[in-house]
Amino acid sequence: MRITSLIIALVTAGALATFGQEGAVETVKQGAKKTGQKIKEGVETVGEKTKKAAETVGEKTKETAQTVGKKTKEAVETHR
Repeated sequence: MRITSLIIALVTAGALATFGQEGAVETVKQGAKKTGQKIKEGVETVGEKTKKAAETVGEKTKETAQTVGKKTKEAVETHR
């Protein structure tokens, strides 16, 4: 009877350890999935901000080029 009780206790302990490990693995998977989603959202946000910044720089560069061209044309016409 003692041997049977010991075997049952060992099998139960082994089963509980296995279920505990599965729970830990699921917790890690869920954490990794959430972390991956946050990284993806962060990358998308950075991409959007970079695109807006590039558009702004492009507009400002175009405006500056037009202003320089206009001033150069005025200077040339003034010295004629």
